[in-house]
Amino acid sequence: MKQFNDDSYRDEIKKTEIMAKGVFEGSFINDNRLEEELEIKITKWKKDLNTFINDNNPYQNNKIELDIALKRLKNKNIELSKENILNDLNNFSALSNDTEFWRKKLSDTDNLNILKKNIISSWEKTYNKKNNDWLVSTVKERRDKFISDIESWINLLKKLKYMSNILRIKTGVLWDFRVGELEEQDISLLKRWVEFVNEHKDIEVICDSIGRRIDIEKSLKNVEFKNTYNVTNKKISSKEEIVGIYFSKDIENVIPEELSLLCNEESEKLFKLKYIENRLMCFDKSSYVFDENKEHISRAGYKEGNGDVVICIDTSGSMKGINEYIAKATMFKMVLQSLAENRNVYLINFSTEIYTCKFTKSNGLEDLIRFLKLSYHGGSDIYKALYEANRIMNTSSFKNADVLVLSDFIMEDMPNNLVAMCDKQKNNGNKYFAVSIGRFPFGYSYRRVFNKHWIFDIDSGIREIY
Repeated sequence: MKQFNDDSYRDEIKKTEIMAKGVFEGSFINDNRLEEELEIKITKWKKDLNTFINDNNPYQNNKIELDIALKRLKNKNIELSKENILNDLNNFSALSNDTEFWRKKLSDTDNLNILKKNIISSWEKTYNKKNNDWLVSTVKERRDKFISDIESWINLLKKLKYMSNILRIKTGVLWDFRVGELEEQDISLLKRWVEFVNEHKDIEVICDSIGRRIDIEKSLKNVEFKNTYNVTNKKISSKEEIVGIYFSKDIENVIPEELSLLCNEESEKLFKLKYIENRLMCFDKSSYVFDENKEHISRAGYKEGNGDVVICIDTSGSMKGINEYIAKATMFKMVLQSLAENRNVYLINFSTEIYTCKFTKSNGLEDLIRFLKLSYHGGSDIYKALYEANRIMNTSSFKNADVLVLSDFIMEDMPNNLVAMCDKQKNNGNKYFAVSIGRFPFGYSYRRVFNKHWIFDIDSGIREIY
C-alpha cells in the first residue's frame, strides 16, 4: 500500500530534507563526499519511514475494509441489503463515534444505493483525515530524531576535522572510514590519543623518518628518464598581439592619439609632417610560439618514494602504563599518516603470541579502535613478531615496506638466524627502525638489525642513538 499520496504528508517529508540540508550547509564547504553521504542518510531515512508506516499504521486494516466496501459499491451484480450496509457502519464506527445518524437513515429509507454511497463517502473522508493526521504526526516525530542525528553527525565530523588538523593529515582519511558508524565513546578515545600525540611532538619525528624506501629493482638496470622543456621563439610574420610602440608611417597600426590630429586643419599639418618623416607612433605587433623539445636519457639510477609500513608493537605486561601510551600513540599517528599518504600498514602486536591486522584506506578503523582499547599483559616474544614481519615483506604487497618496532626491549638477545634473515631483507632495500620506550637502549644483536634507533622517555623526550 502506497503511503506517499497526500500533499501535506509529502510537504512534511520535503520539509525534513530541507531542514537536514540547512543544518549541514556551511559546515563543510565544497566536500562532495560528505554531501553524497548526507543524501544517503536522507534516502535511508525516507525508506525507514515508509517501512515504519507500513508496519505500524493503525488505520491499515480499516483501509482494507474501506476498499472492499468501495468495490462492492461499484459491482452492480451484488445486491444491496441492510445487513451489508450495517456491516459497513460497524467498520466505519472504528474511526468515528458519530454513526448514529446513518443508522437512523438506514431504518427510515428504502433507497439503499444512495444511502450506501453517502456512508462510503463519509467513511472515506473520515479515514483520509485520520490517516493523514497520523502520517504527518509520525513524520514530525521521526524528523526530530533524524535532525538531531544529523546534528550529532556534523559535530562528529567537526571533531574529526579538528583531530586531522592536529595530526596534520588529510581529513578524508578519517571520513573515508564511514564515520557515521562511529560512536561517541570511539570519538572520545581517538581524541585522547590525538591530544597525546599533539603534546608529545617527538612522535612526529619518528613517523616522518619511516616509509622512505629505495626501489632496488630499478636501480639495478637502466631507467629511461624523459626531460621535457619549452623553447620560446618570436614569430615575426604573425601579428597576433601588441608588444610595443615604434615610429613609422604604417597607417594601419597608427595609435588612436596620432589619428586624433586629423580632427582639425592645424593639427592635420602636424600629422602630415610626421607621416613624411616616418615619426608616427604605431603599434608593434607580433606573436610567440612554444616549441616543445624532449630529451631522452638512459642512465642507471634509483627511485625513492613512500613505501608501506610494518609496525610491531609490544603488548606485554612490562609495557603497561605510560609506555603503553607512548607505543599506542606512535602507532596511531603512524597508521593515520601512512593512510593519508596512500600507504598500507600491517600491524603486528606481540606478547606471548602475535595478533596481526592490515590497515588500508578503505577499512580498518574498527580494528584500530579495538586495538587502542586492549590491555597489556603476558610475556614478550619479539622473535615471532620479526619472523612475521620478514614473512610479510616477502609478499608482493609489502616487499618495499619498512619495519617499526615499538617496545621496551626488556628481552634476551636476538638469535643469529633471525639477524641473518633481517640482513637479507636489508640487502633488498627494506629498513628496520626501533623505538626503545624507557630509559635504556637495547643490546648488540639488535644494533645489527636496526637501521635507526631512538630512545623515547616520557620525561626527557626522544633521543636518537644512531
